[in-house]
Amino acid sequence: MTPVQSVLWTILGVALVIAVVTDVLRRLIPDALTYPLIVLGLGVRG
Repeated sequence: MTPVQSVLWTILGVALVIAVVTDVLRRLIPDALTYPLIVLGLGVRG
């Protein structure tokens, strides 16, 4: 795994934790946080 991939997985992991905590507290996953990171992750994989 390259350093760039490690950083990306860390960012995606943090975003997932934030989304889960937000969902538990408010029952609402912040799409403004989740969708751009999904697109970014898919773009790097391709």
